[in-house]
Amino acid sequence: MTHIGLLFGSFNPIHIGHLALANYMRETQAMDEIWLVVSPQNPFKISNDLTSGDQRLRMVQIALRNRPHYRACDVEMSMPVPSFTIDTLRVLEQQHPDVNFSLIMGTDIIQSIPQWRNGQEIVARYRLYVYPRPGYDLPDLEATPNVVVTDAPMLDVSSTFIRQHLKNGKDMCFYLPAGVDDYIREHALYSGAATSR
Repeated sequence: MTHIGLLFGSFNPIHIGHLALANYMRETQAMDEIWLVVSPQNPFKISNDLTSGDQRLRMVQIALRNRPHYRACDVEMSMPVPSFTIDTLRVLEQQHPDVNFSLIMGTDIIQSIPQWRNGQEIVARYRLYVYPRPGYDLPDLEATPNVVVTDAPMLDVSSTFIRQHLKNGKDMCFYLPAGVDDYIREHALYSGAATSR
């Protein structure tokens, strides 16, 4: 059975930290593919800086081109907003009955699972691969056999950090995957990003 890891996110924008994490998980956790699921709207995050779903999806597609084991997943683009992880998982399982799906999440996210819709069902039914995030401790998971704590490298880079610097006209090209920096400049995303190099 194919094993696919799902990395959910706004990817606003996608950056090198996302790619490094996806690469680490595939290479160390016996995953056949990693799908980056672009979320139109996270129910726990309300952002005035959220670029359109189509543009964020396009940036993920650009970042993953020529990488056959990684895919930009648009399943939530056709689902009600905000989308909930349990609903997304059910849709994916209907579309791909021959796939074993796992979730990839940071220590910041796993702490909020008790507040998720059907959070306990997710923990009971799916393998969760957890990676460290700066400033977040791992909760007590001794009684949670489906949780796998990984030694993924801790990269202290965020989309918020990148957006703030782009807004101030700073060059963030080395934080962004090849082609994404050009796309941001071409479409004048994140106010001030469309500046000359």
